[in-house]
Parts: sequence; structure tokens; C-alpha cells
Amino acid sequence: MRKIAKILSGLFLITVFGVSITFSYFNTVPVSIAFGNWQLSPQPVSVWIIGAFVAGGSIGLLLGLGIFRQLKSRTEIRRLRKQLKAAKQEVS
Repeated sequence: MRKIAKILSGLFLITVFGVSITFSYFNTVPVSIAFGNWQLSPQPVSVWIIGAFVAGGSIGLLLGLGIFRQLKSRTEIRRLRKQLKAAKQEVS
């Protein structure tokens, strides 16, 4: 069963790679993107779209891995340790 999953994953990745190359080949019109007064240099449409997918996937992976939750948990642990230390000193 694992072999089939690996083969299907490999085929999916090869297909996505092929579609990306084909998409990049047919979308070469340079487009400039502007955010208010800030304007980026003209790049092909495919660069902007593939870049957006890569950025979104990366942000999704970071959020899915719980990196931000771990940071929040660590700060909460530090705060609670300080409260515990203060409570122990008060009891002593």
C-alpha cells in the first residue's frame, strides 16, 4: 500500500511540475504590480502566480506546523513560571 502511495505522490509531483512549466511557457507577458506608491518591476504573469502559490503554501505549512502556537505557549510558560516563583517567595 505504501508503494502505491509513493508512486501516486511521485506522479502527482511530476504532473504539477509539468503543468507549471507549460503554464510558465504560455504566460510570458510582463506585468507590473503596484501597492499604493510601491511598484514592483515587471515580471511574467506566471512568476507572480506561481510565487503567490508558493508563498501561500509556505504560510500554510508554517501555520499548520504550529510554530506560532509554540511561541505563544513558550511565552505563557515563562509568565506562569514567574508567577510560580513569586508565589513561592510569598509563601516563604
